[in-house]
Amino acid sequence: MTVRTEKGELTSLDRGLRILSFIQDHGQTDAAGIIAGLGLPSSTVYRYVRLLKEAGFVIDVNGQLLPSRRLADPSAAGSAHLVDLARPVLARLRERSGLSVALTVRVHTAALCLDTLHGGPGHVAYHPGEVLALYAGASATPLLAMAPASVREQVLAGRLHRFTAATPDAEPLRAELATVRRRGYHVSQGWLTPGMTAVGVPVLVGSACLCALSLVGPDRELTEVAEAVALLRDAAGELVARLPRSPAIAWTPPEERGAHG
Repeated sequence: MTVRTEKGELTSLDRGLRILSFIQDHGQTDAAGIIAGLGLPSSTVYRYVRLLKEAGFVIDVNGQLLPSRRLADPSAAGSAHLVDLARPVLARLRERSGLSVALTVRVHTAALCLDTLHGGPGHVAYHPGEVLALYAGASATPLLAMAPASVREQVLAGRLHRFTAATPDAEPLRAELATVRRRGYHVSQGWLTPGMTAVGVPVLVGSACLCALSLVGPDRELTEVAEAVALLRDAAGELVARLPRSPAIAWTPPEERGAHG
């Protein structure tokens, strides 16, 4: 009787690990992809996905399952370090602009908000610790634009959630991302929240994108795009100057950590 219980427990653990590994290996997927890829019953997949989400190993971003920060960033000190380095920069950026500011990083095919400072009127969709799609407005799109081509294609090939009527489909988004790479900034109007504009820039260390900085405010408050871009670029330069010699200490995207290990 004891042997059968132990075997049952191992079988249960094996199923959970297979599902978790599948999500980790693919970066993002959905329940249907797991069912097809592993050949498991749908009831089993949905049950284990629910348990993995409750345990904090998997997150759901608009129906897409991704490895959580618990898996993608095992060093909690890493993101905390970047937050500490960036906080004075964000404070000055908010003071100079009068707008809300956000600091985001990429985790696989999602954007993780590390910090925000609220300034001025209007609702800011991002909050520290929140995970959103990489195309969810200009607080995220610089991360997607500068991500490896494989990440961009995975996002573009996936199901794109329409947050608002202004959220683009795959082909317009592809064109926008090319523009971001060419100009070095992005402006989104109403992509995530109606009536709100965001301007974001990637923070580059060499050719790698460390994070993104953005200004967010009501459309009527964010009309001087050139001024906002100049403030963001100054802030990005200040943040890079504050980084340690090894920026990987501050933050490294999950798939690039092997190169620094």
